[in-house]
Amino acid sequence: MTTTTTSSFTFDDVERWVNLAVEDFRKHDFQLLEISADERAATHRIACYLQKYFPGWNVDCEYNRRGRNPKKLDGELVRPDIIIHRRNSRENLLCIEAKKSGGSLDELDDDRKRLAEFTQYAGEYKYPFGLLIILSLTTPYKIDYEWYKNGKTIKSC
Repeated sequence: MTTTTTSSFTFDDVERWVNLAVEDFRKHDFQLLEISADERAATHRIACYLQKYFPGWNVDCEYNRRGRNPKKLDGELVRPDIIIHRRNSRENLLCIEAKKSGGSLDELDDDRKRLAEFTQYAGEYKYPFGLLIILSLTTPYKIDYEWYKNGKTIKSC
C-alpha cells in the first residue's frame, strides 16, 4: 500500500469520499436520526464508514490528543467529533464537527469557530479541510454541510 500525504488530496476527493460515507450512513443507520439518538452515536457510525474511504489514515472520534499532549485551542481542551489524521504525527487531513438541527445556535457558532481555527494554514493544527455536519431529525433526514479551508467557509450545501 502506498502512503498518501495530505497534499495528495484535493477538496473534490475529500468531499466525494465524505459524501459516499454519509450516504452509507443514511442507508444503514438513518434510524439513529429517526429516534433522535445522541449525536455521538451518529458520528461514531459516520466515522466507521469514513475509514473505508480513507485507508492508511486513522479516523477517530472525540480525539483529544496531539501526540501525547492534550489538544487545545485558545487554552481550552477540545475534542473534535471526528478527525482523519495520522496518530502521533502532525499529519492532519479533516476535522469534523457535527450537530443535530434545532440545537443551540451558540454551540453551532462554537463549532464554526473551532473549525475556522483548526483549518488555518498559520494555525497550530493546519487541517487542510474542516466540515460542519448538521443532522436533520425530521423526514427526509437531510444532512447539510459547511466546508472549511484556511479558516474560512468555502462551501455550504
